[in-house]
Amino acid sequence: MTFYPKCLTTIMAIAFAAAPLSAAEKLSLSEVVRLAIENNNSYKTSIEAVEESRFKVRESWGALWPSLSTDVSYTRQGADAGFNANIDGRYDIKFINGQITVNPGVFYNTLQASRNAHIAAENNARKVKSETVVRAIQGYYRLLLAREGAAMREESLKALDENLKTVTIGYNKGIFSRLDYLRAQVAFSNEKTQLINAENDALSAMADLNIQTGNDIFSRFDPDPAAMEIDRGDLSAIPSESVDERKLLVAMIGEALKHRPEIIQIKKTKEMKENIAAAAEAIYLWPSLFVNGSYGTSKSISSESGSKPPPDPVLDPIGYQFYQMMSGMQESLAPSAWNNSWNISVGASYRWGALSPLDSSHARGRQSRSSAKQTEYQLDDFIKGVKLEIQRGYLKLKAAHSSLASQQGNVKTAEEGLKAAITQFRNGIIDNTKLLEANVQLITARTLYIQSLYDFQVARAELNRAIGVEYFSVR
Repeated sequence: MTFYPKCLTTIMAIAFAAAPLSAAEKLSLSEVVRLAIENNNSYKTSIEAVEESRFKVRESWGALWPSLSTDVSYTRQGADAGFNANIDGRYDIKFINGQITVNPGVFYNTLQASRNAHIAAENNARKVKSETVVRAIQGYYRLLLAREGAAMREESLKALDENLKTVTIGYNKGIFSRLDYLRAQVAFSNEKTQLINAENDALSAMADLNIQTGNDIFSRFDPDPAAMEIDRGDLSAIPSESVDERKLLVAMIGEALKHRPEIIQIKKTKEMKENIAAAAEAIYLWPSLFVNGSYGTSKSISSESGSKPPPDPVLDPIGYQFYQMMSGMQESLAPSAWNNSWNISVGASYRWGALSPLDSSHARGRQSRSSAKQTEYQLDDFIKGVKLEIQRGYLKLKAAHSSLASQQGNVKTAEEGLKAAITQFRNGIIDNTKLLEANVQLITARTLYIQSLYDFQVARAELNRAIGVEYFSVR
């Protein structure tokens, strides 16, 4: 059951060991955050969604652009009698055909809905980016924590190995009891297992961070050791008085209500649904305005078979005059030459049938109004959650701050205690048990300090995400 994980760990260890140390790149936290953002496909998708929403806004503006076209047609016709018997067909060329129909209420609210959707898409990208930053910081300090843990276990193993050798020699000479020898042996074996686990954790953390930054899973880089140092200004930024803490929390919540991307998203989604409802209602509240026009030329094709010969002007002067009059009318109504023409129509139409509650526009408007109301309830719940998230994040930050302050001095004390224990053990003042206890105390102190550092930095990043702005700077 454990064969495959062990094999994978072994392969990763060989791959890392095979890489030359000079190839390891040192990256700062800010650089890792930048790489994580650049290589996050979810963030890239959200950016494309912003671009898509931008073109939806442009599509809404496009309702004001007229429909333009050019038409060319040729018509054939025939008739046995009447005026049409003199015309065989017609050529028509419309150089420009233009038409635009706009309902002002529908246009305005559709445009506003697309704008609100665009703002919501931008804030979704902000949300994904902030989540990416938090994961990158977690991965970076997790790697630092794992690397420091492995180095600490390695140092401890060397000390326990030296201790085992000393106790073994003393046991063989009868200086130490068998119990001391067994304790030293068990402590060394236990620490060796702890080292293997710590190295595996470091490999796993390295692989996770490589995935986030877009590198090969076996690539190696070293975190900046400066990230382990805490600026005193960062520690002093946490107030000690309860009144000041309350003011800080109120300020954070106020910033979150203005800048948290999810809150802006929900607000804009609500407005968008209200705009959609207003657009549906505008169908029966507003008339639609239209403008139609065209410019072109046409030519009629005269029919030879349909034309009668003119009467003799001498024998039938009246018939001849009538023929001349009809010919003039034919030329006027259907000129044989190309005839340029244009027209334009401006007007409005009102869809009074939409006043009926049975019209579909009423149902669409009510649906959107109901959906907007649901979004309002969602916003209220989310704001409550944000307040709770900020309070919990601050308490986590405060706990990590207190732990850091106490553990900084505790590590130095434990280091001095171990040095004193080693000296006293070598001089025979204390037994092996006290030495092992001092070593365990140092490991515990270092572990708690590194864990507190991890909790402190991650809590700051999570509070930044909860507030919606970089309230605490990321180095």
